[in-house]
Amino acid sequence: MSEHNIPNPDLPNEIINDILSRLPVKSLLQFRRVSKHFRDLISDTCFIKSHLKKAEALSTHHRILVPTSPLLSLNYNLSPNDLNASIELNCPFLNSRNAIKILGSCNGLVCIIDGSKDLTIYNPSTRRYFKPFRSPQALSGSNESNQIEYVYGFGYGSNPSDLRLIRFPRFGRDSGHIRFGIYDFIDTAGTFLNGSLHWLARHSNIEDENRVIASFDVSKQTFSDVYLPPQEPNLPYYMLGVLKGCLYALGDGVFHTEVEVWLMQEYGVVNSWSKFVKIPVDMWTGSISYMRPLRSVNDDEIVVEIDLQSFAIYDTRKKTFRRVKGVGNLKWFGDATVYVESLVSPQVSCMLY
Repeated sequence: MSEHNIPNPDLPNEIINDILSRLPVKSLLQFRRVSKHFRDLISDTCFIKSHLKKAEALSTHHRILVPTSPLLSLNYNLSPNDLNASIELNCPFLNSRNAIKILGSCNGLVCIIDGSKDLTIYNPSTRRYFKPFRSPQALSGSNESNQIEYVYGFGYGSNPSDLRLIRFPRFGRDSGHIRFGIYDFIDTAGTFLNGSLHWLARHSNIEDENRVIASFDVSKQTFSDVYLPPQEPNLPYYMLGVLKGCLYALGDGVFHTEVEVWLMQEYGVVNSWSKFVKIPVDMWTGSISYMRPLRSVNDDEIVVEIDLQSFAIYDTRKKTFRRVKGVGNLKWFGDATVYVESLVSPQVSCMLY
């Protein structure tokens, strides 16, 4: 279609912008070929921000990225028998022989590391990617970093456009910075919320096995402690995440027959921790050894990952599971993540400590 044949060519740009900003990325990538005007509009920074804001508010614009080989993008919003529920993403930047781990998702971008320790920032919607550097070993120019384990974080500070990839030594003894070397991290990937990244950790300089949340303010580049809700010594919290816009801590319930999800209702306020839901692990076919909430679908339903092999929707009101189909028979794949479909460029800045 030529530019002169576009219906309603005099439609105000504000209306055109609003209509286009509500469309999925796949359609927008096709519409960029319609005309130079459309291409410039859809590539505009303000339009990309507007589209992202609308997409984040719609559950239908969120998908699950599964770290299989090739990567698998799963639409959990479709009907169970829809054949288009999953898409294989052939990524030339990944070595199929290496294990793949997703380190975080932000603004429609995901941070991926493979077995060779190469890091990649990837937009599954546009298929664009960016390698900020080859590997920690390549940066150091020595074999010393081969002996150091790292944890990673992916997020932004006061400006959502200023995305950052962050790396720290996993153990305090390996850090050359006193202010960053106070933790031994349990998590290897940080949970991003409210301008900060969060890891389960222990204090490296204190003889104490109690767990704490290490919170890193991306803008200020400082750490602070966030305390977990009360817990039994033999039932420690073992996972962090985000549900309903709140930080959550996950722990085993009594007799390990359920997992307890605690939400921090008011960010940073320890007294605001409250038990959100108990999810039974004995209602699924067979025994469940691992269950992780990924995202709230609506007021009553949660997408959960089960045993690193399948997904389900748990109805917190009816206390029932509904299997997410369309993924076939997956082998063990590692932690998946939910991402929002966006046009955001994967080129981001990096901070290394």
